Amino acid sequence: MKVHRTHVIGAAVGMVALGALTHAADASPASGFTATTLTTGSLNAPIRAHHDGVKLTTKDDTDVRVQQVAITPGGTSGWHHHPGIVIVVVSSGSVTFWDEHCNKTDYGPGLPSGATFIESGNQPGQVTSAAGATNYATYIVPKGSPSIFRIEDSAPECATAKD
Repeated sequence: MKVHRTHVIGAAVGMVALGALTHAADASPASGFTATTLTTGSLNAPIRAHHDGVKLTTKDDTDVRVQQVAITPGGTSGWHHHPGIVIVVVSSGSVTFWDEHCNKTDYGPGLPSGATFIESGNQPGQVTSAAGATNYATYIVPKGSPSIFRIEDSAPECATAKD
């Protein structure tokens, strides 16, 4: 009977591992998208800052990371989401942010939507650039061990229906 239990447990562990690999395999990979971490730090206490109409509140410790993100012409971040909040500034070029419903908004210096956008929530999003762009992203995320700044997602139905 012990041998049978061992096989059942082994099969269950194998199925869980296969499920995890299948999700990763279904994710839409980044292409022409290079993120360089400039610095990472931690806020080791809850924050309550409010000044000049700007408010930042955290309930727990957080990790903060600043990255330079270079996107080549035709590049894509792949479908993903982030824990916490990400503030993105497009310093040169332009990007298109696609939400989970495949709605798009263009960002860049001089564009009507401006050069800054926020990513937050559990729904997938994707950033693309037709001509290339340089962005700076500031991540404010729950403190982790190790810290997680990006979660890969499969393309939403609206994106796969276009393929």
